[in-house]
Amino acid sequence: MNERILVVDDTPANIQTVAAILKGKGYQLSVATNGKQALDALTKIRPDLILLDVMMPELDGFETCQRIKSSEAWRDIPVIFLTAKTDTADIVKGFEMGAVDYVGKPFNAHELLARVSTHLTIDQLRRSLALKNVELARAHELVRRAFGRYVSEEVAESLLRDPEGLELGGEERDATILMSDLRGFTAMAERLAPRDVIEVLNLYLETMVDVIGRYEGTIDEIIGDAILVIFGAPVACSDHAAKAVACGLAMQLAMADVNGRLAAKNGIQLEMGIGIHTGRVIVGNIGSLRRTKYAAVGSNVNLAGRVESFTTGGQVLITEAARAGIAASLRIDGQFQVEPKGAARSLQLFEVGGIGEPFTLSLPQRSAPLRPLAEPLAVTFTLLEEKFVERTVRDGHLTEVSDAEARLRSPLALAILSNLKITVATSALGNPAGEIYGKVLDATRIRFTSATPELRAWMSGRIP
Repeated sequence: MNERILVVDDTPANIQTVAAILKGKGYQLSVATNGKQALDALTKIRPDLILLDVMMPELDGFETCQRIKSSEAWRDIPVIFLTAKTDTADIVKGFEMGAVDYVGKPFNAHELLARVSTHLTIDQLRRSLALKNVELARAHELVRRAFGRYVSEEVAESLLRDPEGLELGGEERDATILMSDLRGFTAMAERLAPRDVIEVLNLYLETMVDVIGRYEGTIDEIIGDAILVIFGAPVACSDHAAKAVACGLAMQLAMADVNGRLAAKNGIQLEMGIGIHTGRVIVGNIGSLRRTKYAAVGSNVNLAGRVESFTTGGQVLITEAARAGIAASLRIDGQFQVEPKGAARSLQLFEVGGIGEPFTLSLPQRSAPLRPLAEPLAVTFTLLEEKFVERTVRDGHLTEVSDAEARLRSPLALAILSNLKITVATSALGNPAGEIYGKVLDATRIRFTSATPELRAWMSGRIP
């Protein structure tokens, strides 16, 4: 045994008796003959246990114990009183001062050894538990930092309380999926230096991740400028559809701050589209024991991505299934039917402009008046299909413009929500050359998803 015991007693015979008993079992001893010596000894050594006489001159055992327990450095050292005072009041007072036990005088060797051994074992277990708690706290902090980047603080705490939620496996659950994507980010990235692209992306994602956390969303995936978010998993909630819509609106409102900060840096302006769908999905931890990812899979996740593909910048589009799961009042700014690829039937989509209590969020109206150009601006355009540009180049004219939209006249009947790449050459109107990417809103109205800053500035200048 290597445990050190401090024996404090003003009677030499008692010290000799205790020393004989303990040394025979291999304990290391330090000795003090009064309370003051004991306190002084504690500044030089740290015993594993203190045997403390009660009746001592000047500083008795009760006061000595109280001083020991009031010290941050010494308070955890177990104290056993050595006393001939065995009445209940004295025993209770000893415990109130912080002692863990007492041994009566005259000493019984077996009793003394048993009590010393017991409290040394208890203290060793206490220290081991304290160390485990520190290690557990560190592990929890690592999990919180790693997983907390993708979920809200409430979700992270729930998973830490229930570690089974982090095990591999999945379950089917009702959830709402939000998909967001920046309009024209690829075209913008081609005009910027790589470092500037990452800076823009990080600023945008930092803002959006904070918003998502406030509405208790779980980030399933960040792919470039696209974010896939789950509501209602891993922690179930009954209002996941409402939280998703409120989150989408809050994300759109936060774009004003993002663009304000970007304008001060490099003049970049971003627009984001958001699609939301509710349905049964399979959620759980996917991967291996070495690398695990919490994710949602299934056709309803894919459908949320399809819904997002129909959006223009600044829009929040939701499906009928998502709308049906929301008790709060919604401001619906428009609705239309689409035929998503891979879907068995057409889909009714709703453009949400606001949500009532308890969220109370509202987007500004998006309508921008088109102004006629002095003369039509000749352009060429091609149709985009799943990010690919078709080879057929068609002629057209822009007849009206705003900073976000244009009127395109062409012999071709344009399908609503189809995507276009419009190439503009310089003309007598004084416009710069450049490219515009847009989405067809009606037969002739085009909403820009991306335009070169020079072209956008020129069009803004056409507005009185």
